[in-house]
Amino acid sequence: MRQSLPPSTAFIAWPSLRSGTLGLIVCVCAALIGTEGWELWRVHETNIEQTAIVTANTARSLAEQAETTLQTADTIVASLVERVEAEGTAPEARMRLYHLMTSLAAALPAIHEMGIVDSNGNAVVKSLVANPVGLKYGEREYFHFHATHTDRGPLIGQRIKSKIDGSSNITVTRRVDNPDGSFGGLVVASVSMTFFQHLFDQIQAKSGGIIGLFGDDGIILARSPPAPKQGTDAAYASDDLWQKMREHTADGSVAYLAALDGIWRHGSYQHLVRYPLTTLVAQSDWDLQATWRAQLRSHAIILACVMVVVVVLGRRSVKATRMLAAQALQDGLTGLANRRSFDETIEREVRRAARSHQPLSLIMIDIDHFKAYNDCYGHPAGDECLRAVARAIHGCLRRAGEFAARYGGEEIAVLLPGYDASHTYALAETMRLAVRALALRQASHLGGVVTFSAGVATYRAGPAAGGSRFLIREADTALYAAKAAGRDAVKAEPFDLQIVAGIGAVETLVA
Repeated sequence: MRQSLPPSTAFIAWPSLRSGTLGLIVCVCAALIGTEGWELWRVHETNIEQTAIVTANTARSLAEQAETTLQTADTIVASLVERVEAEGTAPEARMRLYHLMTSLAAALPAIHEMGIVDSNGNAVVKSLVANPVGLKYGEREYFHFHATHTDRGPLIGQRIKSKIDGSSNITVTRRVDNPDGSFGGLVVASVSMTFFQHLFDQIQAKSGGIIGLFGDDGIILARSPPAPKQGTDAAYASDDLWQKMREHTADGSVAYLAALDGIWRHGSYQHLVRYPLTTLVAQSDWDLQATWRAQLRSHAIILACVMVVVVVLGRRSVKATRMLAAQALQDGLTGLANRRSFDETIEREVRRAARSHQPLSLIMIDIDHFKAYNDCYGHPAGDECLRAVARAIHGCLRRAGEFAARYGGEEIAVLLPGYDASHTYALAETMRLAVRALALRQASHLGGVVTFSAGVATYRAGPAAGGSRFLIREADTALYAAKAAGRDAVKAEPFDLQIVAGIGAVETLVA
């Protein structure tokens, strides 16, 4: 038998149920995704925080190492300045200075070479060359600075190439004064960038990432792994990195896009206390989030599986709940709507008819001599008879909104929105003939075949009122009139009787 719940009932029972269950599934999935997303975000941020701590400690240690190295070089330069100013640079003094510088350079691996330059820029003593005749340094920036400034403090120069072996170094220089205070030359010590490069390489091999030493002008003095341009033109820190490092002059954490290789990195930097240099230690975002990506993949797979289970269980729950909802509104024997569904539907349809001023008709049907049928053929046969009659009645319904329900016992109610009295009467006659055509065997003294009696009532909106109970009562009255007239008939109240008291009126036609 076709499902006889009306579209209005199905619309309320099923879509609202489905939307509620789907909403619950969406909420559960959203909660799972939100929880996992929060956890993964915390792992992501924790990785960055831990990287900041580790890189800050490393940058600080390297800065202390660089500070100590430059301080050692400056101490040597200051001592040599005092000695030159006290003893001069006569041949005997030069020889003593040469042996002193060579022994110091051999004992200090960070010091590449030392030298003394006169006021004309000529090398007087060089630790790497016993007789530096012809070596001129007048074009060096540090020479021009000391020649034009009376400052006696140290000057940390830019990365330069040695004129002797071409190695990259940074210089620590101090001015030498003549007895009259005029410029008498300078003492220079070259700190080897190879020393820092080897130091950085050893640490980088264990920790990964990049390690760099920068001058205050942004030039990369040493870097592990080496900068692509290092050894040719000067390589500079990216504008993004340099701007962020200049915002905090001493130290800090930084995230930046590297200009040399286009990699996004997180790290820390530390500016030296006494010298214009900064150490940087950083890890690529890709490397530091390797564990996070692994967790993301595993959690995504687990979450996807859980969501599939939730969706599958949700769909099964929707299906099961839909079946339960349908069973709650459906008569188990006939497949028609049950009394509860009928009561809800007629109340709703009466209100709708009152708003729209459209007629609403009701057919009350009662199977003739049904108790006698049960007594004669037994209750199983009676149930089958009731199902057959229900199928025949339901088979006569064609329009959307037409609604048939088992009212109780052998009674069936048919609710017809939009039907006037004449069309309702005609449809009731069609149903009566359809049931007779079933030719269900009945005792001869009861008519020979199963039939039914029906009462028809029609509601029309009016100025004052009755309601659904009034409509049911009028249809029931017409039903009893049909039974009193001999059964197997459709009856209505006299045609000239129109009830206009209340919400509606019952319009009837003579059978």
